Amino acid sequence: MHPTTSTLTATCAHCGLPVPSRLARGAAALYCCSACRLVARIIGTERGEQNGHLLRLGLGSLLAMNVMMVSLLLYTDSVAPHLVPTFRLILFCLATPALAVLLPPFLAGAQRELASHRMSLDALIALGSLSAYGVSAFTTLKGSGEVYFDTATMLPVLVTAGKLLESTAKAKASDLLTGMLSLLPTSALRVSCSSVCEVSIAELQPGDLIRIRPGERVAVDGRIMEGMSTLEEAAFTGEFLPRVCRPGDSVIAGTVNGIGTLLVQAERTGDDLLLRGIVSLIQEAWSQPSRAQRLAERSAGWFTPVILGIAFATFFGWHLAGYSSRGLLSALSVLVVACPCTVGIATPLATALAMARAARAGIVVRGGAVLERLAAVNLFFFDKTGTLTTGQPVLREVRVLSGEVDEGEILARVAGLETASEHLLARALVREARGRQLPPAVASFVEVVPGCGLSGLTTYQQIVKQVTVGSPGFLVPGAEVAGDASLPDAASVVDVAFDALLVARLVLQDALRPEAVACLAGLQTLGIPVALLSGDRAPAATAAAAELGISRVEAPCTPHQKIAALAKEAASGRVVAMVGDGINDAPALAAADVGIAFGSGTDLARLAGKVVMLSDRLDQVPWLVHLSRATGRIVRQNLGWSFLYNTLAVAAAVAGALHPLLAAVAMVLSSLTVLGNSLRISRFPDRVDQTATVQPQLVSPAQPLVSPAS
Repeated sequence: MHPTTSTLTATCAHCGLPVPSRLARGAAALYCCSACRLVARIIGTERGEQNGHLLRLGLGSLLAMNVMMVSLLLYTDSVAPHLVPTFRLILFCLATPALAVLLPPFLAGAQRELASHRMSLDALIALGSLSAYGVSAFTTLKGSGEVYFDTATMLPVLVTAGKLLESTAKAKASDLLTGMLSLLPTSALRVSCSSVCEVSIAELQPGDLIRIRPGERVAVDGRIMEGMSTLEEAAFTGEFLPRVCRPGDSVIAGTVNGIGTLLVQAERTGDDLLLRGIVSLIQEAWSQPSRAQRLAERSAGWFTPVILGIAFATFFGWHLAGYSSRGLLSALSVLVVACPCTVGIATPLATALAMARAARAGIVVRGGAVLERLAAVNLFFFDKTGTLTTGQPVLREVRVLSGEVDEGEILARVAGLETASEHLLARALVREARGRQLPPAVASFVEVVPGCGLSGLTTYQQIVKQVTVGSPGFLVPGAEVAGDASLPDAASVVDVAFDALLVARLVLQDALRPEAVACLAGLQTLGIPVALLSGDRAPAATAAAAELGISRVEAPCTPHQKIAALAKEAASGRVVAMVGDGINDAPALAAADVGIAFGSGTDLARLAGKVVMLSDRLDQVPWLVHLSRATGRIVRQNLGWSFLYNTLAVAAAVAGALHPLLAAVAMVLSSLTVLGNSLRISRFPDRVDQTATVQPQLVSPAQPLVSPAS
């Protein structure tokens, strides 16, 4: 398939967006631009120092505005000729401290860039402003020629204003995540030795008992020991209807307790909380660039040297034509109007906002490259059990095939063995045994064969037997098959063998998810074919597919057969997505271009898949495809605008049609255009209209996707 190969980068200490690794040279705090550095210094320091930064920024802007006002007097010939040298000296005296206040952030940024053997906006602004200031100072001392103190001082003011707006917009993506952490309460009621005391959540440990009153937020990930209530989990699942919870159910920190008082035993606290895990995963995903982002970073690397070369060529061209003054202004305009930042933020900001938006809907996307591939997916494979079905199978019948054993012994031995399995059918059998109050047998030497079953020694009523449990036909070598029976088409079957003899056939049934039809219809409306790839019995898979309208089914499939099916489609040029159980379908999810894992949402580390659906809502799959495609469109729009703007703006500057101050305004507006376009992602709707007229594209049986499973 196509493994992801990306280099992890550092993240900005202010906005959280990626910082290219070549800039990370041992700095204690990294920033993606001088604006983020400035804002972080202003809002992230002690009050006295904060006021000092604000005072410097305000003083520099005030001096620059005074320089502008005095310059206007000279431009309008309102000053007597004999006073012009005096006014120029005044401009020099105002511009010098203004630049001393305004330029240090740009000079520091340029120094860091040069140390990394690259140049960007900071270097261009510093060079342009100092060039205008140097020529103006020389002209003032010489007593003849033009001065450009207004250009020298207003450039950093305008750019800083624009960069402050840019930094604020970029921090929007980070705010979407830090806002999730604000869901955690600051304290909780800990119950110990019949006493209740309020403690900070930092003091909570696994095993603590926590009392949660109605309306309070849950402080730990844990399990309900006493009480019944409802939980509002919209921040995690996107589902606004509260979930009814009972003793034994799990709870997640950050959710809101509804109508009843709960006693919860903590299982995870502190940095191990699911909520913190989600934020950490997405922050890590931000540092994994997509292909478009890597291309943009490479373009930004050579962008500034090219602009610098054009600026020098512009000056010398006008100079040779006898227009040195116009050549200087044109060269300054080229330096200022070029906007490498639009190239640099075109992709990462839109991608970061999209991943944060998905997280708000209960979906963890592990990297910008995943969103990029998801937008290109043209075939979806679905597993059946626990994906298209509810994941709550029920034992309908125990068919005893040997008169030497009874149902009680069969279920007790099976339950003892299946406690080692995470499969949904295994959990159903364990629940059934508990419901019948059958003590599970003691299992040892358990061997799990993924996708097939498991075997091991079980001790029940002091008798040891080798037990094998799994799909039909999964028996130890040399096993005999005793008995035969017809089975309902929609049923899943688990065979049980004692000491190499088939003794029972367990019949289970699982209902389809209510939203499964809407999910498949949404994908087909997008023009994406769907197919079923299941390890269950062929009749059960076919019955489910018929109810859902899927015409292509491959069953039963082992994990290796699923991987082979995915590989075959990839070899034919398809971009394949696999939707399945994050634990049991891990090999197939890892082999797909995009693996979408459904799980309980309580153990992110164990769930395979490049996308993890915490909400467990199947109808969010087409929504995520819509989001990825919208993100791709916005990235292409941003890059297209960046290319068009820089081409036209630089051409106008070279031709002398753009004053440096107008160039600075144009550059700021260009950046804000890209930012505004990217911020549309954060307002992506919770529901997308899927009533387009695209014809459904189900995979035809006449065009098999994979060879029939044996």
